[in-house]
Amino acid sequence: MWSRIVKLLLAVAIAAALFLWGWSMRRDLNLVNAIVSKTESLSWELGEVESHRVIGKDVWAIGAKNVIRDHPIDRLSGISAVITGPSGERTINAPSGDYDSKKKELTLVEAEGDWQRPQYPMSWKTPLARWTQKGDRWDFPKGVTISGDVYSLECETAQMIGQKDVHVTNGCLRWWN
Repeated sequence: MWSRIVKLLLAVAIAAALFLWGWSMRRDLNLVNAIVSKTESLSWELGEVESHRVIGKDVWAIGAKNVIRDHPIDRLSGISAVITGPSGERTINAPSGDYDSKKKELTLVEAEGDWQRPQYPMSWKTPLARWTQKGDRWDFPKGVTISGDVYSLECETAQMIGQKDVHVTNGCLRWWN
């Protein structure tokens, strides 16, 4: 009889221990989920960030003086980039901008730069530029001014798809030197 009671008490103790262990594991996992969800909503601030990426046939070397990581959008300031590829070397400078990691979209404010290429190098500036990785597309919704050795172009809105197709809408002023 005592052996039956001991076995029963032992079984109850093991069941209670397993229940408490499972309850403790569940509580710990809920804490991890709470930490992860809070981390996604936290902002991180980083200084002097540099990154190198290969996108298509181009190598992007991009840097920012300050980055505020506010998931999924990174707020950038003091942006400079050099894009090197088959079509030459392009530089980009902007005092501020955003990178949306979900859309894979870079937005630059008051951007300017140069495009050094074998034929017709040029400089450009715009109040707002938006680059979308999908399709390698640049949008200039507030206009763009492009000037080179033999031509200049000023337009209200423009798009550049890839590195060759430029579409200008809502008027354009062009002159040849």
